[in-house]
Amino acid sequence: MIQQIHIQNYAIIDELSIDFSARMNAITGETGAGKSILMGALSLILGDRADTAVLLQREKKCVVEGTFTMGGKKEALAFFKANDLDAEEEIVIRREIAPNGKSRAFVNDTPVNLEQLRKLSTMLVDLHRQFDTLELGESDFQREVLDALAGHGTVLEEYRAVYRSWQGATRELATLQAQKAQFDKELDYNKFLFDELNEAGLREQELEELDQELKLLNNSEGIKTALSRVYHDLREGEHPLVQQLKSLQHSLQTYSAYHPALTGLAERIASAQIELQDIAGEVESINDAVNYDPRRIEQINERLSIGYKLMKKHGVSTTGELLTLQRQLEDKLQDRLQAEESIAVGEKEVARLLQEMKKKAAALSKGRQAQTGLLEEQVNRLLKQVGMPNARLKVQVQAAEPGLFGMDAIEFLFDAN
Repeated sequence: MIQQIHIQNYAIIDELSIDFSARMNAITGETGAGKSILMGALSLILGDRADTAVLLQREKKCVVEGTFTMGGKKEALAFFKANDLDAEEEIVIRREIAPNGKSRAFVNDTPVNLEQLRKLSTMLVDLHRQFDTLELGESDFQREVLDALAGHGTVLEEYRAVYRSWQGATRELATLQAQKAQFDKELDYNKFLFDELNEAGLREQELEELDQELKLLNNSEGIKTALSRVYHDLREGEHPLVQQLKSLQHSLQTYSAYHPALTGLAERIASAQIELQDIAGEVESINDAVNYDPRRIEQINERLSIGYKLMKKHGVSTTGELLTLQRQLEDKLQDRLQAEESIAVGEKEVARLLQEMKKKAAALSKGRQAQTGLLEEQVNRLLKQVGMPNARLKVQVQAAEPGLFGMDAIEFLFDAN
């Protein structure tokens, strides 16, 4: 219950405080006296939006502060606990609107947002204004009436939680189905590309290595000629270099006792002779390994032809890029299989949630149906009391598609005479 309201710099009000008694309070006055302005100020602390147009003095902020008593309301206590606010018997709600248009709200000096303010205000104030009766024709209001009579607060929240889960699961399933449709659209083409690469059976660096081997084979005769000449000059000529160096080393060694530098020179010549002898051996080994092989050349050319065609087709230039593309295509094919599995799981989850939602919707519908007769009877009795003996109210509850508040279409039908 409201105890006091303090208004500062709002509309035509410079500053005003009103204390309310615990009994009935009435605010009266001629048209234009400011009754609606008081209601407008009260609406601000109940969560209505506002702008700088309400400022009396544009350079000062507007402040509306209301003091309420909680009255031991359980829902209000639960709200304070859920929002980590200090629950006190006296509740002070303050709304401030700055000259720059920024708005702030406080509950017991703790900042809150407008949504929190609106939720709290519905627990403290039941505000009825002009044209509120128009809500009677709105289906949401009609549903709220039946739900309030049936005490559906908890059941409705449980239904809405399942409904949101069902909606989320349905959206996720639709996304998976769209992905699968795209995979299916590209499946044949991707499978053809993958099979083509897979059948080629390329390994890392294969085409680069084959290209190098082909160059070697195509130049094998020249290479063997060069190697044979080097080996001949080192080991088999009339004056082999290896033998000459050995002879030179012995010549210096003979006189090494007479000059200290000759020993070092002789050792260096010996080292060179050993190195050349080793080179000659390696040259001979390479020469034996290098052979012109027309059959091998043909095999390499066939292999390179396959690889180069694939490179040109896919716009790449290395074996590694082809293998990367092959792995990507394989991943796409696997993604399609995984999408099928995910869709199967998603369909089961959607079906489970739908059944659970239908059960809770059926409980809501049953509770609403149970209240229709009682509501019709009571309202029709009141209509007679107010001089409308022939007027009738009929509450119609019909099955509808799933929605946020159940699977019922509720309509109040009224016949005035």
